[in-house]
Amino acid sequence: MSEIQNKSVALVTQIEGALAHLSPSDRALSFLEKSLDLYFALGGSPDAAVELVTQTRGGARPRVEASVANVVIELAAASHLSDIDMIQAAYNRLDVELAAPRAKR
Repeated sequence: MSEIQNKSVALVTQIEGALAHLSPSDRALSFLEKSLDLYFALGGSPDAAVELVTQTRGGARPRVEASVANVVIELAAASHLSDIDMIQAAYNRLDVELAAPRAKR
């Protein structure tokens, strides 16, 4: 894994606890919440979000690796259009969050 992925997993573990007992599907809601945060930060509308969510998705379920790649590509495009280095933005948050002591939950 890359350094940024390792640090990201460390942060999630620090905030939420061990991930070893979770399946990838256990992270789906958290991922959707963070994705919606970005969607609205980019100017997305609630009506369009509801329409998209309620659409019937036909065909086979996409593979995780293909979907991850698609998310990274869209994230890169959003970062570029917002004049943000997406990796630097992540490192900035990770460095601050991982350095801050957290109370055990």
